[in-house]
Amino acid sequence: MKSIGIYYRVSTDRQDLESQRHAVENWISKLEADKQPKRTTVFSDEGLSGNNLNRPGYKALLAAAYDKKIDTIIVYRLDRFSRNASDAIKTLLTLDEFGVAFISITQPVLNLGHENPFRRTMLAAFAEIAEIERQTIVTRVKAGLKAAKERGVKLGQPSKIDDDLKLKVQEKREAGQSYRSIAQDLDLSYGLIYKVAQDLGK
Repeated sequence: MKSIGIYYRVSTDRQDLESQRHAVENWISKLEADKQPKRTTVFSDEGLSGNNLNRPGYKALLAAAYDKKIDTIIVYRLDRFSRNASDAIKTLLTLDEFGVAFISITQPVLNLGHENPFRRTMLAAFAEIAEIERQTIVTRVKAGLKAAKERGVKLGQPSKIDDDLKLKVQEKREAGQSYRSIAQDLDLSYGLIYKVAQDLGK
C-alpha cells in the first residue's frame, strides 16, 4: 500500500465529510510503520447519490486507479463508493485486474487489501455473483422477447416508412427533386429517402 486514494461521499448538503475523514485518518494512523502509505490522494463528492456513476470525484478516483497512480482505494463504507451492489462488484473486479486493492475501514469482511489471505477467494465469489447476474439478465431478456413475439409484437425499431412518406417522396421526385434535396426537406437520412424512392421505382 504505497500510494492510496481515499474517497469520501455525502449525498445531501446537510451531511459533511468530517466524520468519514476522521475515521479514515484514524484507521490509517494505527497501521504499522511499514504499512503506512507513502502518498495519499483524496477524492470526494458532496450532494451526490451513490447510484450516480458520473460523480466527478468518483470518476477521477477510478481514472487514477486505472492509470496506476494509486494502488489502493480506501473508503469509510462500501455504500460511500457505490449504493448499487452489482455496480460495486463489477468495479472491484475491474480494479483488481489493474492491481488496485480496495479497503472499507468499517467493513473488514469486504476488504480486498493485497495482504488479505482470502482476497482471491472473495474475488472469485464476486466474479461468480456478477456472472449469475449477467446470466439472469440474459435469460429474462430472451424470455421477454419470446413472450412479445408470441403476442404478435413486432420487435426492433419502428419503420419510418409509411404511406404518407411514400406519397411525399413520389410527389417530390416527380417534381424533379434529388434524393439529397428531399432528405433535407423532410429532415430524414439520404439512405432512407433513396430506399423509399427505389421501392417506388423513382
